Amino acid sequence: MFKSPPEARVIGPSSFPKPSDKAKKSSDEEVVVALKPTLGQHRPNQDAVVMFAAEYGISVYSQFIESLRGSGYEGDIVLSVHKNDLENQEIMDYLGYYANGRGVVVYTPKQVCYTKEQEAVDSANGGARTCKLHEVYGKKQADGTVQTIEDPRDSRTLQNLRYEVYWAMIATYNPNSWMLLVDARDTVFQDDPFAHVPRNTDPTGESGLLYFFGESAEASNIGKSAKFNFRWIRSAYGIEIANAVSEKPIICSGATMGEAIAIETYLRAMVAEADETGTVLVGSDQGFHNRLFYSNKLANADRIHAIVVFDQGTGIVNNLAALRSKELPEWGNGKVMEKTNSGEYKVNNWDGSISPVVHQFDRHKEWGDILAEPKEKEITKIGDNTKRHDETVLEGPSMHEQL
Repeated sequence: MFKSPPEARVIGPSSFPKPSDKAKKSSDEEVVVALKPTLGQHRPNQDAVVMFAAEYGISVYSQFIESLRGSGYEGDIVLSVHKNDLENQEIMDYLGYYANGRGVVVYTPKQVCYTKEQEAVDSANGGARTCKLHEVYGKKQADGTVQTIEDPRDSRTLQNLRYEVYWAMIATYNPNSWMLLVDARDTVFQDDPFAHVPRNTDPTGESGLLYFFGESAEASNIGKSAKFNFRWIRSAYGIEIANAVSEKPIICSGATMGEAIAIETYLRAMVAEADETGTVLVGSDQGFHNRLFYSNKLANADRIHAIVVFDQGTGIVNNLAALRSKELPEWGNGKVMEKTNSGEYKVNNWDGSISPVVHQFDRHKEWGDILAEPKEKEITKIGDNTKRHDETVLEGPSMHEQL
């Protein structure tokens, strides 16, 4: 099912350029990551759940963080948020509480977006505008200091530019740490996503494993998703490539896992696809994601030794978007969504086991509200500090390296 059609295959490179290379004007220039955390500190030996959020309310942050911490996960939670979000005192207090030794790291890249009239504004307007992120990179000077620079790329959608931010934010982690890149708004956690992943899959430490997650092949495929997935691939790669993969299952770009060394290479490849195609359609990153897999373009990458693709409802991440032809509880003989003895609902994989990560739950409005409600725990304010009832402080070393 998840096999590369011969007419779509290419011979991929052994490595991909660093996203920062775009800023080089000569081969002897040294361009490094200049983006630093606004709140919190990384613990490089930990796993990390990484997300990019843009102009959300506190309910999105609390739903994400509370459900993740409630799952038993104790690793890092790394967020990129809009600077305006931190101007909301409730959000600032909440994220500040978790960033104070509790494993949350917050970045606020300098974002400039553009209206149709090319007027520079702060807001991405729900992702509809193209944007630039300045001061993500810097040029290393002779005295060792770093001079930040403006975005070297043309404006692009937040969906596309987030892969550069992901790449910058995971720079601190050990090569064998596991990373989960996942959408913020439509994700809840029911179990620790890394509880059962294989560790140190390459004993030499020179390569890693990637996990991709499909959407329901029973409900849809790339060709059936004509207005979205087929269009994204056709726009970026042409009609022949789009037709070649039209019968293939959709692989979701909104949730990707792997060992850090492999994820870093994957992120380089995603940025390179955006650079090479010049495509700025909203959602086109999913076209890049599917093209990378179905073309075998990642097969020769030195730092990725294997890619495992899980069909919908069989892996750590359960993508629900395609299951809209009937109510969610009607799928899987009523076992996909079930009521627990405590009265809460849970989402299961097809084999009846709990889905650790439920993605795209909000596509089912009624049931999405049911799933999200118990995850949004009460936040109480004490003085100027926003406080969760669990007082656990997570310990671990911290550092920030430059690529």
